[in-house]
Amino acid sequence: MIKEIAKPIVHSITGTRKFYYGRLRDIAPSVKGKRVLEIGSGRLIKGEEAYSAIHIFKDVVEFRQTDLDVSFGHEPLDITDMNVQQTYDLILCLNVLEHVYDFQLAIRNLHDALVNGGRLVIAVPFAFPLHDEPHDYYRYTEFALHRMLSAFDKVEVEIKGFRKMPFGHFVIATK
Repeated sequence: MIKEIAKPIVHSITGTRKFYYGRLRDIAPSVKGKRVLEIGSGRLIKGEEAYSAIHIFKDVVEFRQTDLDVSFGHEPLDITDMNVQQTYDLILCLNVLEHVYDFQLAIRNLHDALVNGGRLVIAVPFAFPLHDEPHDYYRYTEFALHRMLSAFDKVEVEIKGFRKMPFGHFVIATK
């Protein structure tokens, strides 16, 4: 019960989810008629997507919702064990990467799954409480994100909050 209450409170204080969704609204028109893969779509609650960004991407050919937890109601997908090659124009990995222990393998797999010129969007918390324990492994700095994504042609990291104490990071990495 406390977990269900805490997340929305923290998101309302930090404004991270609103911040991320605003950036996604800016991106959405550029993928009209294209293919989108969402990693960690979250629970289906009362017929609505709890954390999914599907409501932002209305004009795409495909919006594939996935989650590692099959009980959430989406197609199961483990990004450390996927073999998808040059398929997606946009991959959303929002508030997931901090839960992936082998993040280097995950980043390689996500890079491989993108078409040339495709984009990987990552949102990760920084100053944020532990959640989904015991699988909350990392808090990434902007410097770590740039190094982790060095295989991409272009990496843009935007900070939510103060640079020296961010609430989270929003990243667009272009292949």
